[in-house]
Amino acid sequence: MIDRAARDQLSGNLRQLIAGSITNDQFERTMPVNDGDPAIWAITDTSWLLYSEMKEHRLVGRHSLDPVWKREVLRWILLLDGDFEYHWPKISLPGLHPMRRARPMWLSWHNTISHDRASGFLAAGDYNAWPFISRFEYKHALRHPRRLAGRPR
Repeated sequence: MIDRAARDQLSGNLRQLIAGSITNDQFERTMPVNDGDPAIWAITDTSWLLYSEMKEHRLVGRHSLDPVWKREVLRWILLLDGDFEYHWPKISLPGLHPMRRARPMWLSWHNTISHDRASGFLAAGDYNAWPFISRFEYKHALRHPRRLAGRPR
C-alpha cells in the first residue's frame, strides 16, 4: 500500500536534509506517521545512517554526505515520489548491504543478521536498485520522474 501523503512528506524531508536546509533533529521530528507503507519504514530505518545522533547538525561542511550516499538517497527519493510498491522483505537497515552485517549469531551485535536472512533478502530482487525491487522499475522511474515531469499527476 502506498501512503502518498507520508511518501511526499518523507521525500521533502530527505531533500531538505541532504541539502543542509534542516538539521538531523528537525528531520527526526518531522518523520511521517507510517500507516502501512513499507517503503516509509524501510527508508526511515535506513536514514539514520546519514547523520550522527550525538548532536544536532546539518549535513554541510564536515558533516556533508559522501557523493555515493547522496546518490543513494536520491534513489530513495525517486521511489518515494513514484508509484511503485516496496516489495523487499522486512529487515533492519535494509539500505545497508545485508552481507556487510551478516555474522554468525554468536557474534551478534544489534544490527547483525544471519547469512540465511541476508541471502533471503538479497534473493527477493536486484539489490543494486534498492529500494526498487528491480532495475526495470528503477529505470522506469528515472525515465518518468513525478516531480520533474512538467505536468500534474
